[in-house]
Amino acid sequence: MFLIIVMFLFSMVIWITFKNVEKRISEDTFDFLLKEVKSFSRNIERYILLKYGNIKVVLEKQPKLRSELDLYLSTYITSDFKNVFLTYYDGKFFRVIGDGSLNPKDRFDFNERFEPTRKDLWLKAIKTKKPIYYKQDIKGVWTTYVYPVLDNDSKVSYLIVIDFSTEPLSYIDSNLIILKKSLFLFISVLLLSVVILSIFLFYDISRQKKMQKLLDRLKELNKTLESRVKEEVEKSREKDRQLIMQSRLALMGELLSMIAHQWRQPLNVIGGVVADMEMDMMLNENNPQKTKRNLETIKKMIKHLSSTIDDFRKFYRKDNEKREVDFDEILQEVLNIASSSLKNKNIKIKNHLKCKQKIKTYPNELKQVLLNLIKNAEDILIERKVDNPKIVIEIFENDDKCIIEVKDNGGGVDEKYKDKIFEPYFTTKNEKNGTGLGLYMSKNIVEQRLGGEILQYNDEEGAVFRIVLSKDAK
Repeated sequence: MFLIIVMFLFSMVIWITFKNVEKRISEDTFDFLLKEVKSFSRNIERYILLKYGNIKVVLEKQPKLRSELDLYLSTYITSDFKNVFLTYYDGKFFRVIGDGSLNPKDRFDFNERFEPTRKDLWLKAIKTKKPIYYKQDIKGVWTTYVYPVLDNDSKVSYLIVIDFSTEPLSYIDSNLIILKKSLFLFISVLLLSVVILSIFLFYDISRQKKMQKLLDRLKELNKTLESRVKEEVEKSREKDRQLIMQSRLALMGELLSMIAHQWRQPLNVIGGVVADMEMDMMLNENNPQKTKRNLETIKKMIKHLSSTIDDFRKFYRKDNEKREVDFDEILQEVLNIASSSLKNKNIKIKNHLKCKQKIKTYPNELKQVLLNLIKNAEDILIERKVDNPKIVIEIFENDDKCIIEVKDNGGGVDEKYKDKIFEPYFTTKNEKNGTGLGLYMSKNIVEQRLGGEILQYNDEEGAVFRIVLSKDAK
């Protein structure tokens, strides 16, 4: 129960942190768009002041200047700015001074709906003398910005009205939704795994209690040598159960550690891109190409996070039947999981694939053996603090056999332990880092499930674990 509570709180912290980041990105993106349209409005205000002075008076005297003004306003119309026009309020109606919609159809559509449906908001801008904005009901991506221009008497002379697109914000939000779903799936799988593990633990505890009661009854009936032997056997079994439970917890810890390594780099990249975009907004720099590249990077990292979850889901799925696979596929999926952890510990991993032969086997179980050997080599290299640590995987053919060798430069296995390394519960690691079941389970998988052979020897640099598989295994 304690484990479930801890993992639930951990998941909640992750989720709340993500929600805060999501809100920050959306708000900052919209603020950037708002600053851009506000800058355009000020540029228009300055241009009209320098070019015409009092625009309403000038147009009354020289109506032909309206075409020149309309042409200037049209320069602001792009895919992100649909309408740019000037208007003033005569006390009863809003009148158009200039309209950047040079397309006759756009201008007709605009004039048909000119009288604002949100007149109260326009009047509020005149009254408060401050800019306002509101969303339109046009596919949910257009926002109207109303900018009041003051005359020398600090009265609103006219309004600059710009319809601008918030589609970049929608694009970012859609990508954040994908990331949110992936994060929710990850948290759900994590919590489900903890719950399932807790159920098994509770089930084991219940079984242990029942077995203990049975032993107590046998002890009361027979206090002879047989009773003492059974008591010792029970102690041994209890020790076995504790070791297996420890192995399960260690496996789960390694899984969580690998997931953390796999997620850390893309999350750091996303964080860096967001910081870069935030800096551009603070500097009021508008670089559409750079923004597009940043968004593509975020999208790529989101896809990577999603594929990481799929890799781990497939990796621990038990194979019910053999299937034909090539070693390149198996090796790549193993490295996808292990490489981040190795890279984080500065361990180089090299692979030499010289066997193009496909083999019929249980791929997930073979991947578990390879991952276990890689993890075992990683622990040795870290424990012995080897300079320039490395792991080499070689796959080659020898007659009708496919040979897989996992090597390290950790100095090799001590000669006095060579005959014991595949025995259950034997380990040269301390109790914190090893259960002694990894190589034992790997040997069982290779020999009983894969129909092959596994052996160990030392070369000039370190330990070599060799797996021999038949090409035509049925």
